[in-house]
Amino acid sequence: MTTSIWKGPFRYHLQSMLRSAGVMFLVIILVQVVLIAFINRVDPEANSVNTSQEMAVTIFCFVFGCCIWKESFHFAMASGISRRKIYLCMLLSLFVLSVAMAPITLLVNLFFSLFSNSRTLFFMIYGELQNISSPFSSFPFLMQGVLLDIALSLACAYAGLFLGCLFYVISKWLRVTLAILIPVSIFAGLPSLLMLIPAETLKLFGDFVASIFFVPWKLTLLLLVFAVLFALLTWIPAHRAALMRNPQPSSANSL
Repeated sequence: MTTSIWKGPFRYHLQSMLRSAGVMFLVIILVQVVLIAFINRVDPEANSVNTSQEMAVTIFCFVFGCCIWKESFHFAMASGISRRKIYLCMLLSLFVLSVAMAPITLLVNLFFSLFSNSRTLFFMIYGELQNISSPFSSFPFLMQGVLLDIALSLACAYAGLFLGCLFYVISKWLRVTLAILIPVSIFAGLPSLLMLIPAETLKLFGDFVASIFFVPWKLTLLLLVFAVLFALLTWIPAHRAALMRNPQPSSANSL
């Protein structure tokens, strides 16, 4: 008899996500309280606070995506669930996580705005561009921020899932190689490549990036495209994943 996807992996994911997210938000609230108290003690007039909760949530979704594959895959396969259902369950779980975290983050920001001049990261970037006086003064502006947070968290979560699944199926030496090449390429190779591009071409590229980055709905759509791309790419290693990549010898064989 097989275990239903709803009674097995999905419920397990939700319970794990709720516990982890709860701990993260408790840490965020604690840091916010300490920061507000410190700023009010040093300079009571300068009570403007931003702890970038949105980025903390985004990083959390990426890390959770990286970590969700191995344990969940073994649990689901032991319950007789197919790889396709496991894959779809993980996508759905991370989607629920990304959608749920954005309004909770907004509520945390709204709560602290009652005690200090708490500014969201979205307001710091787009508030002046849209002539918004306060992070919570415009409902359409708030919805833009929530949708962008969801798209960013979803793209990072699916990127983490892709990397976690990819690192699970490839050999050890290739994992080490990718673990070195990816950060080196991002933080050293890409800046070096940009220095080789002619200034005129680089300016055109910068203008194109700015035309997307400073228009929230365009950036949201682009991030959703990346999310779909990473979700599709994840299926390539997912349908090849073996239950035990490096099985250990049994006690009978070791005697």
